Amino acid sequence: MTIRPRAAIGATIAVLASMLVLSACGGGSGGDSTAAAGGNGSLTVYSGREEEYMQPVFDAYEKKTGTDLQVRYGDSADLALLVSEEGDRSPADVFLAQSPISQSFLDQQKLLSPLPQAVLDRVPDNLRSADGDWVGIAGRQRVLIYNTDLVKESDLPKSVLELTNAKYRDKVAVAPSNASFQDFVAALDQLEGTQTTNAWLKGMADNGAKAYAKNSAIAEAVARGEIPMGLVNHYYVLEIKEQDPSAPVAAYRFPGTDPGSLFLVATASVPKASPEKTQADDLVGFLVSDEGQELIIAGEGEYPTAKGVKAPDRAPSLTKGDYPAYDLTRQTDLKAVAEQIRESGLAQ
Repeated sequence: MTIRPRAAIGATIAVLASMLVLSACGGGSGGDSTAAAGGNGSLTVYSGREEEYMQPVFDAYEKKTGTDLQVRYGDSADLALLVSEEGDRSPADVFLAQSPISQSFLDQQKLLSPLPQAVLDRVPDNLRSADGDWVGIAGRQRVLIYNTDLVKESDLPKSVLELTNAKYRDKVAVAPSNASFQDFVAALDQLEGTQTTNAWLKGMADNGAKAYAKNSAIAEAVARGEIPMGLVNHYYVLEIKEQDPSAPVAAYRFPGTDPGSLFLVATASVPKASPEKTQADDLVGFLVSDEGQELIIAGEGEYPTAKGVKAPDRAPSLTKGDYPAYDLTRQTDLKAVAEQIRESGLAQ
């Protein structure tokens, strides 16, 4: 069952970018949930991941266990604020977020419960919180989508930092209020320093970067030729090409460990207020099981987080040298990143 999202609450939480070292993953072949077997009953899920991609996963879990899932979809940051506001009165048994910082926000407030070790062991250490309160369930990489009719590959920048050059004036799209972009800004701040990050943000604003509401809008605009290029997650390029194989778009991965090639992870947790912790743990276990992972990555062409699960064929190959190393567990001021973007003049 789906509960439609209520209106956003307050200001959006800034989302910390997590750069994860995708370690070589061995073993972990179990296809069943790793917590206690689910049973008849009901769980309330707050999902910051879209219904289009998560509902098939939830449907499979309901069929497998007989559990009725009451799902509220919404923005990850807004739902995290809602859980925080509700406190020990929150009906949420499981919380899914597009990135770790929404989980970290709740974790810092001691609002999450530790997950079973069997669930945590399904993913590498660097794809879960250090205290075991949340776990990564899917990954994606930041790329530059570009219109192949308007841009030659030889003219693409060697680094995301070069997008402030006059050569790219009025040619780049960004989504300043989007969680993935905020993830990137927070990571850039820690990888390159605050001074460099602030200079890049202001440089992008001064260089005429065009703001869009979300990644999908950027991808569509680039495909139409409305703007030559934009910063998005890798799967938006896949979606455009699946809808129209002749669309003049391509994904450009910034070379090596450039911060523009950030790898991000979506997450799952069990709020401490849940009276159904055993069953909630089981649902999270299902999400990192072989079956759950295959369903999740089938939706958008994301990368799996569980050990031993292969990425979908349509996802670009990804190895350790294709993205910057970043400490997933390092905390950042949640609201400061959003304010940092606003102050640069880049936000809508």
